[in-house]
Amino acid sequence: MKIESLLPRLFKLNAIFTTREAKDAGISKYYLNKLVDAGEVARFGTGRAGVQLWSNENLSNDDFLAIQLRYPKAIISGQTALTWWHLIDRQYTYLDLTVPRGYKIPNAFENYIVTIHHVDNRYYPIGLTSVRNEEDSGSLNIYEPERALIDAFRFKTITEFDRNQAVRNYFQSDFCDPLKLSRYGNQFPGLSDLQKITAVLSH
Repeated sequence: MKIESLLPRLFKLNAIFTTREAKDAGISKYYLNKLVDAGEVARFGTGRAGVQLWSNENLSNDDFLAIQLRYPKAIISGQTALTWWHLIDRQYTYLDLTVPRGYKIPNAFENYIVTIHHVDNRYYPIGLTSVRNEEDSGSLNIYEPERALIDAFRFKTITEFDRNQAVRNYFQSDFCDPLKLSRYGNQFPGLSDLQKITAVLSH
C-alpha cells in the first residue's frame, strides 16, 4: 500500500490520536511507522495507562491538547487562562500550568516557554472546568475565570497592568459572578487586594 493512499484516512483522525483510533480508521501500526518515516505522523509519547499517542502532522499543532494528553493533571492557568477567557488583551507569551504538588512535569518544552505552578491538593481543584479547543479535537482542563482572576493576584509572573485589566474586564463580562469569585477567594490566603477591588466593583 502506498503512503499517499493512507492520507485520506489520516485526515479523519484528530491532531493527537491513539494506535487504536488509527486502526479503526484503517491504518495499522506497521503503516503508522511508515507514515512516521514519511514525515506525515510523529510519535508523540504515551498517555493514560501507557497508551501510545501519535501526532497528526497534517493538522495544525494543538499545543494545549498535546500537553493535556501527556500530562493529564496539568491545568491551564494564570496568564494563559486570562487570555483564553478574554480577560486580558495580550496574547500569552508563555504557558502557565498548575499541577498538584509532587506531580512530575518538566519546566520547559521544546517549542514554548512554560511556567509550572505547584499547589497543595486542597487548592488544586478549585475552579477546575473543561472546555473544547478550537479544533474540537479534545477537551482541555482550564480554570474558570474566577480562579484565573485569583491566580492573577497570586502569580508573581503576572504584571499589575494585566491584573487590573483582568479585574475590569471580568466585571464587564457576561459571565461575571461576584458571589462565586468571593466564594473561591475566601479559600485562598493573602488576597486582600483582590477583595478590596471586588468589594468596590461589585456594588
